[in-house]
Amino acid sequence: MRSKLLIEGIGTFFLCLSVSLAQGPLAPLGVAAVLLALIYMGGPLSGAYYNPAVTLTFWLRRRQAWTTALAYVGVQLLAALLAAVIAGLMHGHTEEGSQHILETLKEPVFEGWLAGSFVELLGTFLLALVILMVATSRLTTGNSYFGLAIAAVVLGLSSVFAPFGPSFNPAVLVSSNIEGVFSAFNSEGSFVTAFSQEVSLLAHATPRALLSVGAQLAGSAMAAWTFLWLFPEDR
Repeated sequence: MRSKLLIEGIGTFFLCLSVSLAQGPLAPLGVAAVLLALIYMGGPLSGAYYNPAVTLTFWLRRRQAWTTALAYVGVQLLAALLAAVIAGLMHGHTEEGSQHILETLKEPVFEGWLAGSFVELLGTFLLALVILMVATSRLTTGNSYFGLAIAAVVLGLSSVFAPFGPSFNPAVLVSSNIEGVFSAFNSEGSFVTAFSQEVSLLAHATPRALLSVGAQLAGSAMAAWTFLWLFPEDR
């Protein structure tokens, strides 16, 4: 069990860190490439979930005990926190960042929430369903392409829904939202001012983030129930 949790922690950490640091039009490709390697690294040992929503799917799919699922989620969230610390320190808090925060705080927090939540719901549903099909179905037992399929759907969904900035992963969402707080420790100006701004931004964004997490968990649950409905013999 210790080895499984360690692999989940390492994989989730590097996935969250990759999402935070990747920039430019090729960012989705870079994240998908890292995820592909992480899946083949951890798949034989822990299952390579790296995602609390996927952990929920496997629990509902009856492939994981609830105690193990809780341990996985705990490790995944701790890894996300560590990734946020590293990414925040690497990015730092700049004057341009301060201006962006001040502009963001003036915007309605729930603007576009319906479309954004729907994207998280659909994307997480498809991601979880693909994982169940290539990793747990009798029809695909023993295949060697499971990592490619999962990385491909992440790349495709991230590219198609790019304007909405989705994550399809509560751990990634948590890491991305809190990394700014730690960037204040590497601020170009006053630490107190930077920290205050970052905390205000986090408080402003949290209600919207909670909606996104709810949509992700709902999508993962839908995927598990859909799989069991399609393949009752795999229960």
